[in-house]
Parts: sequence; C-alpha cells; structure tokens
Amino acid sequence: MKRHKIAVIGLGNTLLADEGAGLHATRILGEKLKGKEIDLVEAGTCGMNLLHQFDEREKIIFIDAGNCGIQPGEFRRFHRDEVNSLKEAKGYSLHEFDLIDFLDIAPRIRQKGNPDVVIYCIQPDEIAMSEKLSPVVEQALPSLVEQVYDEVMLDIDKGDLIV
Repeated sequence: MKRHKIAVIGLGNTLLADEGAGLHATRILGEKLKGKEIDLVEAGTCGMNLLHQFDEREKIIFIDAGNCGIQPGEFRRFHRDEVNSLKEAKGYSLHEFDLIDFLDIAPRIRQKGNPDVVIYCIQPDEIAMSEKLSPVVEQALPSLVEQVYDEVMLDIDKGDLIV
C-alpha cells in the first residue's frame, strides 16, 4: 500500500462524547478528500503505535479533543513547540500520557522521518459515556474540518509534499 507524504490522524474515543471529536472530524474529511494523495487515519487511543505513522511522511496533522484552555467547541491550530502538556506521563498508552508527551518521545525512538507536525485541538464540552458529540462541539466540527481541509489542499496545491 502506497504511503502518502501527508497524513491526517484523528485521535480519541467515540464512546466518550467529545473525546471522539478527532475521529468524527477525520471521517468527515475522508469524504471531502476522497481521491486525494493523503492518508486519513482513525488512530483512536493507540499510544506508541503512532510511531510508524511518522515513517516517510513530510507532514502529519493530528486532530484531537483536549483541554486547550479555551471555550468548549473552540479549536486551535499549533505546532508542538507552541504548547506544553499539563499531564504527568506514567505509561505508554494515550490514556496515561497525551499527544504532547508522545511528540516529545517520538523523535528519540523513531528511525525514519521527521515530518512537520501540526495539531488541531478542539475544546470538549462533555466527556461522558455517549457516542454523541455535545451540541457545541458538533456545531464547531464543520469549521474545524474546513480549516484542516484548506490546509491540506494548500499543501497539495503547492505540490512540494507529494511523491
């Protein structure tokens, strides 16, 4: 299977309401980006298994719900060096440490690839046993998806990230 130079990776758990926003966003993007030279990955909460996603990539866009210190439903785009984790890492599952911790560890472990990493973080409103997003996050999701889509299309149009 051909690996594309750009990957969009959705993180989270769709059984915990807004915690699954990254996965919902990735699914919507899948429809919008059908036939494009991009890999869409619904990674869930796979922890260190994300390491292989760095191989042969030039850019990875992560979409995740997290405490970004903003209002529920708002989202931010940032690079790893623009944010710090408040969570204390104790293990190697995304339940025990977060994406920021993973991105700190990954360069020391992975063998191939040093892609540009962008993170889109949406502030959850509700983390509870439910397969439905909260109304505020569900309403914000199309804007988040559109912003990620625009970034991907800009990279594709530039042509410098495609094999």
